[in-house]
Amino acid sequence: MFRDSVLAGPVLRRGVTALAVAAAATMFVGTAATAEPAAVVGEVSADSIAAARAQAIGTTVTVVGTATTPSGVFESSFYDKGFGLQSGNSGIYISDPNNSGIALGDQVQVTGVLADQEGLLVVRPTAVEVIGTTTQISPARVPLNAIGEGSEGRLVTVSGIVSGPVVDDLPYGHKILVSGVDGNTVIFVNTQTGIDVDAIAVGRPITVTGFSGQYASTYEVLPRSEADVQQGFTGSLSFGS
Repeated sequence: MFRDSVLAGPVLRRGVTALAVAAAATMFVGTAATAEPAAVVGEVSADSIAAARAQAIGTTVTVVGTATTPSGVFESSFYDKGFGLQSGNSGIYISDPNNSGIALGDQVQVTGVLADQEGLLVVRPTAVEVIGTTTQISPARVPLNAIGEGSEGRLVTVSGIVSGPVVDDLPYGHKILVSGVDGNTVIFVNTQTGIDVDAIAVGRPITVTGFSGQYASTYEVLPRSEADVQQGFTGSLSFGS
């Protein structure tokens, strides 16, 4: 079970209330199938993740993709040793209770059951197999207001202004609200990432790469390591963040 639903006080949850987001914005302009053995790789469609995301909760699926997060990096808030998997423009989280030792760039085939994990669509695997390695997935730069159902499961990069103090949500992690002319989003930093949040200050620009996730009604970006959090605006700013 995830943490309680309170923004202020001793117990916090993985998410920021709509009221807090709205307040920060004013600071700136602008039926289950029977499990089957994993299919051989050649029998899995190239868009298997996109196809899986279109199925009903409880459906058994087989997906193939490239790992965008290593095993267990979000364990403090997801309570598992899972990993992100992406193919083309579609991604999904594999809610793995075991440490499969998945590394960035691993090509992985997963068979499992689709489930809703506090709003996030996940696969709960019955089989996980590394079938090779490849070039790591490049994140898609998206505007802040594009972090939502359409981006869920993908590796993304966003830029904006830190619009509130870093929220201590330990032992789960820390929350950072980022705002810009194109909206707001929440950055959630899990404890396993080792990211130092002390230097993140209100009013400063920040660029974050991470897994596009969801907790309840809150969409968020979850960085994987220190390298995913950069002070300042970096790369293309064509979205006006």
